[in-house]
Amino acid sequence: MKKCKFGLGACAMSWLICGVNYVWADNGAVPPPMAPKSSASPSDMAPAAAALGMGIKRLFPEGSGGKHLFPEHVPKGEEDVKHVFPQGWPISLRGWVSGGYVYNGSTPSSHFNGPYNEVDRNQPQLNQLYFIAEKTLKDTKSIDLGGRVDVLFGNDFFLAQSNGLERTESGAPKWNQQLHGFALPQMYAEIGNKTVSVKLGHFYTIIGYEGVPAAGNFFYSKSYSYQFAGPFTHWGGLATANISPQLSVRAGVVNGWDSLDRQNDNPAFLGGVKYATTDQFFTGSLAVITGQEPTIIPGVFGNRTRYSAIVTLRPLEKLEFTLHQHFSSQANGNVNGTAASWYGVDQYLNYTLHKTVKAGFRFEWFRDADGTRVSGSEFRGNPNRGAFAGDFFSVTGGVNYTPHPNITFRPEVRYDWFSGEGRPFNGNNNQVMVGINAYVQF
Repeated sequence: MKKCKFGLGACAMSWLICGVNYVWADNGAVPPPMAPKSSASPSDMAPAAAALGMGIKRLFPEGSGGKHLFPEHVPKGEEDVKHVFPQGWPISLRGWVSGGYVYNGSTPSSHFNGPYNEVDRNQPQLNQLYFIAEKTLKDTKSIDLGGRVDVLFGNDFFLAQSNGLERTESGAPKWNQQLHGFALPQMYAEIGNKTVSVKLGHFYTIIGYEGVPAAGNFFYSKSYSYQFAGPFTHWGGLATANISPQLSVRAGVVNGWDSLDRQNDNPAFLGGVKYATTDQFFTGSLAVITGQEPTIIPGVFGNRTRYSAIVTLRPLEKLEFTLHQHFSSQANGNVNGTAASWYGVDQYLNYTLHKTVKAGFRFEWFRDADGTRVSGSEFRGNPNRGAFAGDFFSVTGGVNYTPHPNITFRPEVRYDWFSGEGRPFNGNNNQVMVGINAYVQF
């Protein structure tokens, strides 16, 4: 196996938190922000609260000092969740199991929901059996050592794989089959503290809004921007600096998109910045990755650049609106040697109805200008393969119901339609789906 080559860069960004800033009491009153327990950091609380639909404490809870503006893509366990293993151990152990079913109104004989590569079949699915072992950095000014290993088994393995690990250098499958598989989406060591740290190894991307873990997303189904627009994981190094309670930056060098080892290893720049007002009314972030990536022409690499801009507004305690705009360009992306591009906009609106119920709405427009991105995978056995040059649209409405902090139900209704070349949804240019999912944290 070839050694991966890396270069230098500057970067910063984190996915934004869905939800609201407070939890409703049983009588509908909103209590004041709560400081986390001594065993939980701000990054532990915010993503998990979003996923559970329990409302989100402020990004900088009282007593936190505003040290951690960049919560991770993977929830670290909200304080109300009852874990099987004590979280006070030097190495914490936790996880979740997620499964569901999607009914496709077109009742396709292939059982595939169009060109999807995630939540892709209208059959019952074990999506994720997910385990995490982690030693977090201490919130001190001294230097500490930490690390993390994530293990995923289930239908969602497909987009958590890396070339050179679960796949060959060319991207062909190794040990995983079509339906369920095994992936190691994160394996990294970390040095530093909550103010400045460096992560080395394998970790989730900082590009985009949605992520792999079930417990970090409001909706069961995935956006086109998540499935087809950007990377999922990286191998390399990433530094984080929390300059102030409002401003954080990240800087990193990685071996491109989703690759430990590939046919042509090249360093890629990964970077961005994030700013949040003190009252959390406004949060804005920008992230970018640029480097040499494989093109549609076999054996040819060219520069691929993608940026992701996210703005979140919280005009009310129970209401949150997020806009995600992205653009990507690939040199030599077309068979004639010209550049290919893909871009779009996602919009999310979340409202807390009760401390156990949150309603959500998502609208997406995704343009695959040259028909080089959206396609079902031949390795999944999906017959809905591109090219589909044109505009994809989707509207999704759903609810997160959390009767217990460990359990979340995610029913949703989704409508997709396409305007362009081809019929991507099993010979149709639209489809309606009704999904139900539940995940249980442990």
